[in-house]
Amino acid sequence: MLVICTGDRMRINRNRIVEIAKELIKYKSFTGEERYVGEYVSNFFENIGVEYKIFEKEKGRPNIIASIGGGKKTIAFNGHFDVVPISDESLWETDPFSPELKGNKLFGRGSFDMKGSCAVAMHIAELLSKEKINGNLQIQLVSDEEKGAEFGTKYVIELIKKGKVKKPDYVVIGEQSDLKIRNGERGILVFDIKFRGRAAHTSNARHDAVNAIVLASKAVLAIDKKIDKFHPEIGSPVISVNMISGGKIHNQVPGECVITVDRRTIPGETKEIVLKEIKEQMNKVLDKKNYEIMNIFYEPANITPRDSPFIKTVSQTIRDVLKIEPEFYVGRGGVTDARFYRYMGIPTIIYGPMGKHAHGPNEYVDITSLEKQGKVYLGLIKNLL
Repeated sequence: MLVICTGDRMRINRNRIVEIAKELIKYKSFTGEERYVGEYVSNFFENIGVEYKIFEKEKGRPNIIASIGGGKKTIAFNGHFDVVPISDESLWETDPFSPELKGNKLFGRGSFDMKGSCAVAMHIAELLSKEKINGNLQIQLVSDEEKGAEFGTKYVIELIKKGKVKKPDYVVIGEQSDLKIRNGERGILVFDIKFRGRAAHTSNARHDAVNAIVLASKAVLAIDKKIDKFHPEIGSPVISVNMISGGKIHNQVPGECVITVDRRTIPGETKEIVLKEIKEQMNKVLDKKNYEIMNIFYEPANITPRDSPFIKTVSQTIRDVLKIEPEFYVGRGGVTDARFYRYMGIPTIIYGPMGKHAHGPNEYVDITSLEKQGKVYLGLIKNLL
């Protein structure tokens, strides 16, 4: 178990979390441009005397893994320091990369998704840097989460499988969860549908052409609807048509059109089941010869069961530390790096702060929730190692 010293040294310091988060937010660490924020993180661990290693699948795309302690059990806290671009800076009330604290809210790009949580993990490492731990604490701060994790957590998984990184017994992802336990998440099924019509001059649109964009529009109306299914630990599946491309010139009826569909799945839904449903819906409004489903990408829904020993320990830790009854997050959360660990069979949860406007203007994180998150993290280390 963790041998905790008494006194203020082992208390979560919200002001220190804010200081670290502000430093992280200053870096324009867009996905693919994580080098400099990685240098800051490395220097941070160097300065507090915590052992760390840098792993890069591609130069300039760092994944920093810090380790404290040693022993049989390992708990990993995972966070990403890449962020999405600014869509329209005029909608921001502050400079996205000049973090600003207003009351209990820290504003800035990445404050909520998820540099605030990275700051919590770094502060935990700072607190425990001189403590004795009968186990291993692993802090994983990674690149590339926002675009699929090929150069980030997926690469870390490869290293774990090769024995180059110690395999965790438990993983906590610091993504947004409103201080609730996210023990599962929807799967992702993304695919293109190509519609084939017959091109012709606009003047012949009504008798010598089949407009592929019109075919696509019929399909969109057929499939882009609320899905009447529900899973008690995940919520409902959702579908959205997110991209469309068609037409080559203004005076030609388009012969081809392609849409991209993003379908989030729940347990019990397979790739085959969902695609069959999609085809059945489209076949009601189109001839099947007029379309083709292609470029299919699929990762299934995943859950760490609520009755697992890990979840029971997490729940009891929240009761002990925050003096509240734990709640489970069931809702609109997107996919996270948690899925890669669950696919390995490692008990994994998402437990992170409150805030608003991730990926949008005026993104902020709630500071009090970061402080509570840190307290729960310390409690988990004590109870699991």
